[in-house]
Amino acid sequence: MHARMKAIVLGLGLGLTGMGHAALADDAAAAIFGERQLALAVDDRCHLFTDGQRNALDAARLQARGLLLREGIARQALDDYTADLHRQAAGIACADDAVADLQHRVVNAYAGWVRIPAMEFPGRHFTWTASRTVMPDTPVWSIRQDQGDFVVGVSTRDDRRQLSFALAGQPDATSAILVLRDMDRQPTLYDATMGGIYAGPTEAAWARWTPPRFAETRIWARGHNAGRLAATLAETEDAATLFDFPMSAADALAARDPREAARIDLMDRHGRITASHYIEIGDFAAALAFLRGGDQRDLAGSSAPEPSAP
Repeated sequence: MHARMKAIVLGLGLGLTGMGHAALADDAAAAIFGERQLALAVDDRCHLFTDGQRNALDAARLQARGLLLREGIARQALDDYTADLHRQAAGIACADDAVADLQHRVVNAYAGWVRIPAMEFPGRHFTWTASRTVMPDTPVWSIRQDQGDFVVGVSTRDDRRQLSFALAGQPDATSAILVLRDMDRQPTLYDATMGGIYAGPTEAAWARWTPPRFAETRIWARGHNAGRLAATLAETEDAATLFDFPMSAADALAARDPREAARIDLMDRHGRITASHYIEIGDFAAALAFLRGGDQRDLAGSSAPEPSAP
């Protein structure tokens, strides 16, 4: 049995539920990242897991990755490590006993993980809370980041999900734009503070890496509500405003670096920006994988595919 593969097999039975704790040491996060990444690399070749099981592995991998990046590990170092793990996976035979053991442990751990109703994904400044609870005829937040003056995340209502932004007041706001860093025009993080020399945005002094004005991707809201639905999701008894974006916007948010911020601009009927609000991207991708992992409740061990050649 490959030494690295043996270590992965021994570790996987514990980590699917263990990543909800913020105070992980760097070496523990690195181990979890490496274990999940190698398991997914082996799965790419051997087709070991169901979609739900892959989401479970990916949620832990992404959260560990986010923690490592926030602790100062270079993104290139993680990319190089990932490439090395894929090279290791290429040398492991799908018929190896360790591969079968790996599959067995992931399937068993997933049966418990998929029943977890909610999990928190802390960032440096704010936390994403993911919940798999669905209430018939009642709108709920499936993923939420509450910054006090607004709530943003994935809402679920009428069996549909959307990226939503809700806040009290703002009756003049009639449209909204989600602003992200254009990763083609600006592949790396953009530090508008020049390493802390300058202050962050007045609306979010904590935000260091923000979408640069010269390289922005903009996604317009597709829905607007100022009634009871808005008040429910804004969690207020007063008037409120709600904007909905397609789930493709959630995927775009998840694709960004967990250290950076996104921005939502509110506009009035004349097209003037009336307010800007910053979102810490953090481990949103991990929260989204956690949510989607609960959609595929393939609990029986027999539902996992048989390892395939080579």
